[in-house]
Amino acid sequence: MKIVPQLLYQHKKVKKIMVDGLSSIVYKSIDTIDTETDHYVATHVISIVLKGKLKIQTYYEGERFLASQNQVVFIPKGRYMISDIIPEQEEFEAVFFFIEDDLINKFLENKRDLISGKSFSYIMEYSEKLKFFTESILVLYQNDNNKYKELTKLKLLELLHLFYYSEQKANFLNILESLQKITKRNIKEIMEHNFDKPLSVEDYAFLCGRSVSSFRRDFKRHFGTSPKKWLTNKRLEKSKTLLTSTDLSINQISLEIGYENASHFITLFGKFYNETPKQFLIRERLTKMI
Repeated sequence: MKIVPQLLYQHKKVKKIMVDGLSSIVYKSIDTIDTETDHYVATHVISIVLKGKLKIQTYYEGERFLASQNQVVFIPKGRYMISDIIPEQEEFEAVFFFIEDDLINKFLENKRDLISGKSFSYIMEYSEKLKFFTESILVLYQNDNNKYKELTKLKLLELLHLFYYSEQKANFLNILESLQKITKRNIKEIMEHNFDKPLSVEDYAFLCGRSVSSFRRDFKRHFGTSPKKWLTNKRLEKSKTLLTSTDLSINQISLEIGYENASHFITLFGKFYNETPKQFLIRERLTKMI
């Protein structure tokens, strides 16, 4: 599973227009079908499809979205999703606005009394004002190599206000209100299926529909230990299996068990087993030869 927006920052087909930590504006253009790609959404994202189609299925209450050309989709953070990118006439283009919680909270400071709590749709209209805003971003800043980093959050706040001062205001505010509501999910099922993903304890808490404190408490009740210790044990056990049953390199195994830094994996392995992964593999092979 890949993590966004971090994945997009490394993608060859993505232009980083403005990036300030996890707050960012990025542009993606591809000409081939990209199907069944799994992602974990670490930051709320407003996606504007300029060409082609973006099909999304999340494993959070079974949500499904299909955003076509000139449509907008809001994807809340904490979603584990499968996405299909479908070019039309060999082109797919989209602009992604990644917006962190603190920015949304700042935007809502004086607007909470206007939220009605009614039903809403994550798919929204690509209005003329939004179009003008997006096109101006692409024209003015696309090729400047993040020169205007300090404008990132200002531009994202401007985008939020464009929705607020539009006919989509009520729907948009209801989306933002829904972000405060977290549905608890089966913690054992989520963790057993995703322990090898490169997620933090905070990410796992959100994926399980809990605050960090309640996640730690519920986790201890289910597993009898802390999330960090359990994750380390599960990942290292899997690494031993991969070492003896595959031809994967140390770097590849590190990625397979959720560690993007191979040195960190080697250090942890040595701490737990008193030998490096390579020493373990050599010893296992010698044992089988005897």
